[in-house]
This record gives sequence, structure tokens and C-alpha cells, in this order.
Amino acid sequence: MDLIFLLEGVIMLPTALMGMALNIASIFYFARYHHQRPFHRLLMTLAGVDTCYLLTSSLSFSLKSISQTYRNTVWNLIVPYTLPIAQTTMTASVYLTISLTIERYFSVVKPFYQLRNRWLRSSLILAIPGLVFSLVFTLPNYFMIRTVWSKVPVYGELPEGFQLNQTILSQWNASSPFFNTQTASGANMTLVRAENETLLVTGERLQPDIELASFRDNEIYIKVYVMWLHFIFNSILPLSILLTLNTAIYRKLSTCVEQMPGQLRRSTEGHLRRRELRLARISLLIVFIFVLCHTPKVFPSAFEICGQDPHMVPTLVEFSHLLLTVNSSVNFLVYYLACGKHVCHIFRHRAINRNFQMSQREHCTMISQISEPALHINIVLKRENGLLITETSGLCSSAVEDTEL
Repeated sequence: MDLIFLLEGVIMLPTALMGMALNIASIFYFARYHHQRPFHRLLMTLAGVDTCYLLTSSLSFSLKSISQTYRNTVWNLIVPYTLPIAQTTMTASVYLTISLTIERYFSVVKPFYQLRNRWLRSSLILAIPGLVFSLVFTLPNYFMIRTVWSKVPVYGELPEGFQLNQTILSQWNASSPFFNTQTASGANMTLVRAENETLLVTGERLQPDIELASFRDNEIYIKVYVMWLHFIFNSILPLSILLTLNTAIYRKLSTCVEQMPGQLRRSTEGHLRRRELRLARISLLIVFIFVLCHTPKVFPSAFEICGQDPHMVPTLVEFSHLLLTVNSSVNFLVYYLACGKHVCHIFRHRAINRNFQMSQREHCTMISQISEPALHINIVLKRENGLLITETSGLCSSAVEDTEL
């Protein structure tokens, strides 16, 4: 089996379909999530961008590897639109991952700086610069390819009783596949050589074809934009930022849990810190998969910069396309598996809610007194608008925790 057909057709297309289903599911999941944080909204935006990338990349690469009819007809009509959109959404996915990492970096490493700067807690402000840059950076691609219509001959069988004689063969110019002659009744006809047989040209039809813009052959455009700028802004710069920020996050995570006192771990503040750490671990895992899947695409760019054909390594380009598809397909799966325990807690809270039979508008207050040596804390549980709100007061500092039901 052809490796290109195996990678871009047999494997890449089902992976993209599975990824689109998971991403759509994640959009509904996060849209209905009661306690949305900037991290969740960024993940929802990333899922939408990845879905668009999976759809357009499948139309641009996968289907043409599977169907020759699609490649000769539909592909020539849609690729001037699907390929630029795929490149834009791929770049947007890269910079949304950076936005996700920046949000986790300030939440974990510099939380007080984040509290003083509200813009760091806005998913909109974190996401828009990367989305705008992605569109502006890939704008030339929307003018690089266009569909043109060309006339191609329609072939048929030779007239019944017509024979190719030595006179016709001697007059046929070897440099041209076409030859004009006449039938026995004097009608004009055109013959064509097609591989090992001779056919009759019965007419013409219009067929779509692809034409590159003239600036695509410009040497400066190729070296500066296609090679260097893409290599820097789509590979080197994002990978450097992600590795730097996530190294700092990992170092903070390695010391944060160890330094957390036992009393703080059981408090509301400890719960909030553990939630931030859990989201940071999810971000680290997402970025690790991102780096793993985006690193191979550096090599085709490096080959082009060095003046070498990237296809000198068989299936390297197709393999990088497959890894980009995998990366755009698994983010929600990573989040779901990492938060499986948290999802179970959500259902458990709902079970408790059914046991107590609290309605959405009912306010229920339960007060208990906890007495320990030198420690007196009042715990108040309130049911308000579907939230279980815990308020603590006493000799320790008061805190508030919102728990999803």
C-alpha cells in the first residue's frame, strides 16, 4: 500500500473525523460548564479553531488521497479556499496554545500579578491578539491560489470500419499527439494518441485546474515569507515561548504541593490552589502533546531553507500533516481524562442534592460547630441558584468556596 495514501487517507481522515466529534462535544461541555474560568473559555475557543482546521485540512489533503475523481473535480474548486483557512486555523491553534500557557503561567507562577491586572483574567483579551495575528500573517495565502477553467478534449472510439493505414502513420507528426484526417465519407475528424491506443476526439469540455499567483514564483517572497517567516513565527518562536513558560510552571508545580501546609490543604484556599494546580497540569500535558506533534514540521522548513527538497525524506511532509491532525483532535480527551475525578465529583454533588431534595430556588442553611483545641470554626452551607456555597468563620480567616452541583 502507498505510504502517502496510508498516512493522509486511511489514518488521517478517521482521526480528523474523531477529532471533530470530540471538539464539538467539548464546545457543548464547556459552554454549559457552570464555573467557567478563562482557561475553560480558551479551551472552548481552541476547540472551535481546531475543528475548522480538521475540516479544511481533510478537504485539502485527505480526500484527494482517497478519491481520484474528487481530486480532478471538487478539489480544484475548493482548495483555493480550504488551504488558506487551514493555514490560518493552524497558526491560530499555535497562538491559542500560547495564550493558554500564558494564562496558566500567571495563575500559578505570578498569581498576585494576575490579581492586579484584570486583563490577564480575560479570555477575550488573551485570545484576540493571536487570532488577529494568525489572520494577518496568513493573508497572502488567500491570494496565492486560484481556480482556472481549461478546455480538455473528450475522447471516443474510432468510427466503425476505420483503419489506420501506413499513409496516415507516415503523415502523423511524432511531436504532436493529435492528427487531423477525414473519414471515408469525407467528414473531418481528429485523432489522438493515448498511451498504446488511438482515440477519436469527439469534442471539448471545461475542466477546473489550479493556478498559482505570479508572486509565488518570486524568489524574495519564497525565501523571506514562505521559508523564514513561517519557520520563525510558526515553529521556532512558539516552541521557545512554550518551553520557557512551561518550564517555569513545572518548577512551580514541583515545589508548590510540597510547601503547602497540611492545614492549608484542607481549607478553602487549599482547594482553590489545588484546582489551579490541576489546570496547570492539564496545560502542561496539552503543551507536551503540542510540542511532540509540531516538532516534525520544523524539518521540512529547515530543508527548504537549506535549499533541499523536503520530499527527499519519503512521507516526511505527510507524516507532519498527520501529527498536526492528531494534535488538533486530542485536547478535550486530555482534559476529560485528567479531570475524570472532578467530573465524578460533579455527579456525586448532584446525588447529594437529590438526597436533600433541594429545589433550585430553595435556600437551606446548615450550621455545625467544629471544636478542636485552640480552634473554633463555624461552617455554613447555603444553597443558592444551584450552587453550594461554603462560608467559614471563627478564629481562622474566613473563606468562600463555590462548589458546582
